[in-house]
Parts: sequence; structure tokens; C-alpha cells
Amino acid sequence: MGHWRSDRGRDTYVWSPEMYRILGFPPDTAPTSEMIRAHYHPDDIDKADLAVAETFRTGSLPMTRLRWMRPDGRTIHVQIAGQLDGPETIIGILRDVTEEVETERALIAARDQARAAERTRAEMLEVVSHEIRTPMHGLLAAIDALRREPQDSQRQAQFASLSQAATTVMSVVDDMLDYSRIESGRVVIESINFDLVSVVRTTVDLHNGAAAAKGLGLDAFGLDGDPRPVRGDPARLQQLLSNLISNAIKFTETGRVSISLSPTRSDGDADWWMIIVRDSGRGIGQEALGRIFSRGEQVDAARMRLQGRTGLGLAISQQLAEAMGGSIAASSDPGKGTTFSVELPFKRADAAAAEAMAGKATGPMRILLAEDNPINRRLMAGLLAREGHEVVAVEDGRKALGAIATQPFDLVLMDMQMPELDGLEATRAIRALDPPASDTPILAISADSMPERRRVYFEAGIDSFLPKPIVSGQLLDMIGTMRRNRPAMAGAGGDSFDRERLNLLVETAGYADAAVLMKMLMFDVSDRPRRIAAAVRAQAWDLAMAETEALRTLLDSFGTFSLSRLLAAIARQCARQTCPPAVIDELFDQASKLGVLLQHEIGSVPTQIAQAIDNVVETDFSRNR
Repeated sequence: MGHWRSDRGRDTYVWSPEMYRILGFPPDTAPTSEMIRAHYHPDDIDKADLAVAETFRTGSLPMTRLRWMRPDGRTIHVQIAGQLDGPETIIGILRDVTEEVETERALIAARDQARAAERTRAEMLEVVSHEIRTPMHGLLAAIDALRREPQDSQRQAQFASLSQAATTVMSVVDDMLDYSRIESGRVVIESINFDLVSVVRTTVDLHNGAAAAKGLGLDAFGLDGDPRPVRGDPARLQQLLSNLISNAIKFTETGRVSISLSPTRSDGDADWWMIIVRDSGRGIGQEALGRIFSRGEQVDAARMRLQGRTGLGLAISQQLAEAMGGSIAASSDPGKGTTFSVELPFKRADAAAAEAMAGKATGPMRILLAEDNPINRRLMAGLLAREGHEVVAVEDGRKALGAIATQPFDLVLMDMQMPELDGLEATRAIRALDPPASDTPILAISADSMPERRRVYFEAGIDSFLPKPIVSGQLLDMIGTMRRNRPAMAGAGGDSFDRERLNLLVETAGYADAAVLMKMLMFDVSDRPRRIAAAVRAQAWDLAMAETEALRTLLDSFGTFSLSRLLAAIARQCARQTCPPAVIDELFDQASKLGVLLQHEIGSVPTQIAQAIDNVVETDFSRNR
């Protein structure tokens, strides 16, 4: 803080050393009124004169902020205050408040930006509400018409209306989710192996119906030939392309829309690809062309979409292209059409994945479908069955675990949000089974497609992911890709009681000892699951593992059982100090089923062994534990 004294009558000024430092003058400078006025910011001279006049009128110099132009060219903000010390003399203080002023300005700017964002969100919600209400009216009208049991000739039109309205609603919801992620800076890009040609072709196929409905041709170039294995984010790529293709179809009344894929250059371990979407629509004026990717235009763009022009998709597409390390550009000839060019880098796929993608998919698959929604389960099972696949459908993760522990499957189609045991824990439990069950490919499906969640799914052991709502063509294409990635599972599973082992036991140990072991087996199958469950509840993981391994070892002495494979999974989970309650419930179910099987087997063993088993007293086992 600097101190100063001025004598207006004599035009003299006395400054403290800090004054010279703050204002930027050498200590030997003699201040004058002309010099001082020359260094005030021109816009602040009147403010300084008013402050001095107020001092001589009231005797007190009010707190005043002024801009000061230092001799070194830097402008700072100073704050002065003082009081009269005689008829012509003022004494006062001066402080450099530049940092405070800049902080205040930043806070004001942030406040104004926040208020603008609130207004933007409010306007956006109003627009989105309008956009959702329009297709929802179509949905409700179509449902009402179907309830009145229209003739078969009318049903297809009603279903088409339902499909179109539902697609529109999902488009609005997806746009809003992406808008929210972009605003919060949460655009996360994954890096997984996929077939670039297959993703682009599937995306194009998804728009065949929309193009055909308008009588437009939809052409694709560069999508023939062998797969193109790359590493990147197929979901984000498909979203970007869907925005561009749907936009092209929407603004084209006659003619064609074309999509082409071609390599452009190589850069280290990555290849650059150009994707061009060209339409023969009415085009975009040069003035509008410069604003179509602007995030600041998003609300106006949403309003324009209501009028049949553009929407949020282009701004989102640019954000996605840049997040993937690429770029997007547009050119247009009004009245003749528009061309969007996207150039993206993709790293080359792993050698093993590339080799797998080059394989050919043949024959039906045996698929385990785990989906809790009965409508979705029926629709997906029907779709897969029509394609020739054998489908076993279950309604929760626990039943999925039980099924794969007892039967071989080529693929698991796993919903990630289910009761009892969700898809995440079911996946972890399957990966903890013994091969070949643990190696079964898992395709996860979920409406929660946030990149953060997908990363958790992949860490749990899934092989690929599809977001809901499921599009049939996309699902079948993904299944075909996964079938190429892994060979079909060989026979694994079922319960098999080994009579030869029992006969060998009788020959070596005699009827009595064989009977004791069989009785011990039956007792342990009913008793040890309770002991395992108690240890898990108490988080006594070492004890739980010991009980699990003891029962498994005994089971393996008498045959091959699905309960043994489940016990292996429980032991591995206990080693990680976690075991979901639903897995323990499955343990009790399988133990109960095995107990019935053993009773049946014992009833058909030779009479001498059966009689010996009946004579064994069960309490001997519990007393010896």
C-alpha cells in the first residue's frame, strides 16, 4: 500500500517508496498534476476529477477505483482513498487491486455464462418437450388403433407408424444425452478391436428403410471385400455416421444419398480413413454453412429442426470426430446437394483379432439369452430362432449362471440390468468357471451405454457391447462377428455319475467303505452348501474356500457334475473376497438337484451296495467334523 500527499495550491506531491513501485516510476521522479493526469486512463479522468471535487466538498475522498497506465505500457487498476489535511491538502492511500478486479470480472463472466447456460437449457427443454410430444402422439394413436383390432392390411401401416415414432423419440433422447455429455466434457472414446467395413455397412443398412420410404436411393461404396480390422470406438463411429446419413436423407426429397469409405494415409501405427456422405438435396447456403457445427447454435438449430431444417446432430458429430482425433468438413451447392467429409485415424487391430475377423461364419449357434424383460426376451429369442440358432432364454443372471454351468453354449447374450444377479456379477461368475464354460463369448446389452459403464463391463469380462434399443440387423451382424472371433464350444456340461468309479471303489475297498463314501457324498451335498453360505456371510473367505474345495474334491471322485463347476467359480470369487448372494442361492438349487440325482443313482446300484449305504448312520459324519 502506498501513501501520498498533495498540495493543490502549490501543485506538489509527496509519494512513499511503495507509490513509485506500484505506479512504475523511478524514485527520483518529481510527480506533477500534468504527469498524473497523463497516466490516468482517458476514460477515467472525469472520475478522478469528481473524486477530488467531492473531497474538497465533504472533506473525505471516497474509495475510488481508477485505471493507471504505467510507463512500461501495462495498465493496472488502483484504488485510492483519503481526506483533507488542511484547506488545500489531501492525504491518502493507494493500493494495487488489479488481481481483485480480474477475479471479479472472471466471477461476473462465469455468473453470466451460467445464467446463459440456464436460459439455454430451459429453451432446450422447451424445444425437446415439443419434439418428444409430437412422436408420442403418434405412438399413442397407433397403439389405440391396434387395440381396436384393425384389419390385417392396416396392421403393417400401424406398426410402421409405431416404429417411426419410437425411432424419433429415441433420436431426441440420444441427442440430449450427447448434448449433456459434451457440455460437461465427458466425451470418452474407447479403443477396442472391430471391423471398420462391417460397422459402416451396418450403419448404412439401418437407414435403408428411411431412404426407401422417401423413394431415395442409398448407395454405398468401398464396403466390399475382406474385413478391415481396426482399433477404435465403433459405437461413437456409428453414432457420428448415423447423424450424417439421417440428416442427408431428411433434407433430400428426390435423388440419392451415397456413402463411401476409403483409406487416405498411414501415420505410424494408425491408418487414416475418409468417409464421405453426399446427398442430392436442396443444399445449404454459404452463410449457414459456416455455422452448422457451432455449439453456440445448438438451441437455434433445434428450433430449426422443428421447421424441417437441421438439428443437434451436426454439432455433436463434430465433437465426436474431434474426440476421435479426426475432423469433419462440409461443402454445399445450393439446389444441388451437400457433402460431408469425415477423416478419422484408427490404429491397426491386434494380430489375433485381425486373424479372427478374417474367418468365415458358418452354421447355427447355441445361444444363452439372459434378459429380464419378457417382451424383449421373446422378441430376441424369436429373431435368433428364425436365423437358425438354438436359443435357451432365462430371466436373470442366476439362471444364466446355472445354465452355462450345466450346458455348453457358443455365445451368451447378457442383459446387464437384471434382478437376482445382474449381468455384471453374472459375467464375473461365468469367467470364474472352469473352461470351456469360462471361455464362452459374452455379448452385453444395456440401455446404460455410458463409456464409463461400458469400461466396467469390459473389465468384468464381456467380449462386446450393444446399446439398447436393439436393432435386429445390428444384433445379427455383431453375433456373426463374434462367431468368427471364437470357435464353437465343445461339449461341456451336464451331470454324469461314474458307475465305473463306484465299481472300482467296491473292488478295492469293499462294500462297507464304498457305502460310507457314498453316504458321505450325499451328506456333504446337502450339508456343505450351508457351511459355505455361513462362511461367505461371515466373510470368512479362507474357510469358505476350504469347504468349497472339500466338496468339489469329493464330487470329482464320483463323476462330472455341474455343481463342481459352480464350486470352482465360488472358490475363485472367495479368493477375491467377494461372492454375490445370488451365486449362493444357485449353489443351493444345484445341490438340491444333485441330491435328487444321487438318490436316483443309488436306487439303481447293485443291491449289496444299496443295502450297505442304507446301514450307514449319517450322524457319524457330523460328529467327526
